[in-house]
Amino acid sequence: MKITKWVMGWSGRLLFFLAISLYWAGSPGICGDHVHLGIRISSMITNAQLSFVNARYEFVLTEYLGNSVRDMVRGPQLFLYRSIQDTWSGFHQFDWNHINACENMFCHHHGKRIRTIFNSWLMNGADIVDASAVDAMNHWINYYAVTASRQVYSYHYDGLFIDCASHRLWPGIVNGQMPDDYSDEAWKRARYTALAFIKGYFPDKPVVFNGLHSDHGAERSLNLTDGGMWETFAFRIADGAYDGEEKWREVIDLAETYGTDKYICIVSKKAGFTSDIPSRTFVFASYLLVSRPRVILYISDLSYGTKAILYYPEYEIDLGTPVGSFIERNGLYIRRFEKGMVLVNPSRDTKTYFLNTPCQQVIPQGGGPVKADGAWWGKLTYQPVSGKVALPPVTGMLLKKQ
Repeated sequence: MKITKWVMGWSGRLLFFLAISLYWAGSPGICGDHVHLGIRISSMITNAQLSFVNARYEFVLTEYLGNSVRDMVRGPQLFLYRSIQDTWSGFHQFDWNHINACENMFCHHHGKRIRTIFNSWLMNGADIVDASAVDAMNHWINYYAVTASRQVYSYHYDGLFIDCASHRLWPGIVNGQMPDDYSDEAWKRARYTALAFIKGYFPDKPVVFNGLHSDHGAERSLNLTDGGMWETFAFRIADGAYDGEEKWREVIDLAETYGTDKYICIVSKKAGFTSDIPSRTFVFASYLLVSRPRVILYISDLSYGTKAILYYPEYEIDLGTPVGSFIERNGLYIRRFEKGMVLVNPSRDTKTYFLNTPCQQVIPQGGGPVKADGAWWGKLTYQPVSGKVALPPVTGMLLKKQ
């Protein structure tokens, strides 16, 4: 069986992040071909943790250039992270003497550059000219596309991940200082143009953007790139509250519609995921409804910050190959696999289902950060179930055939 493991990270000062690839390979000790995860690792990673990553995962993303990165990450595909919307000058991703000399590269509020809540500059996604123009490199999107592509190809990275590519700008991100003459429609059009322009510099490598969650026409950008990420699946980051069945269904439909041809990255972030196993199971079972090689899952427990390497025992589940797509029955979502099935109730009401044959309910225990010595704890337990089963609101159930 083949499995792709993926973990994503897209904020903070990190050494390694997310990654994506066009190929899949076997992972030792893992069964099933329907779980697609990955890992994010920081500059604080130990040799033991790195060995854990190299042995069990297949994708890593880094902000930093150098052959030493490739030497350390052996086996996993390596992708380069570059933010298009806001950029930290301290990361030295670009030539900041050149950028600072071109004010048109920045977004401005009443004539001043705009700082985001992440203490980064807000860059002008509409600053683009014809590539053949004499001063092309003095414009942000031109400079971004040329510089990022040179870095990817020079160091033989496997693709580009474009962070902060949302199709709408929220005042809270910029402390209420919106760009002069801002409009949602103009921002959206500029994003389409910019992503298409950047993709043109990567004819044989995948380009994936973070911004599907923007709720402002981002799906069109899937036709201009190789995939996108929905970063706020199911639960709100601020308070951990459930976002509702309508929003849940929107993501599920997106993955079902585009997941065959495009990378669809489903990210759920919530403090306390490690101990809140019902919520974690809900997200994991929801993902299994639409799982396929290009539909990616990342579950982030914000309690451990942005640098923790997280791993959960349910990632090891073996339900075999999916048997068709999911179905909906009386508000309950169901998908069958060779060796079992998953049930998901995204509603606010309890739903019931009748099992024709006895099954074993898979219940994860433990999980969480991988320690400095490379160790982690967690296991899958099994509970016999048969007949009529009840799923409370916002829950999922993992079932294996006996």
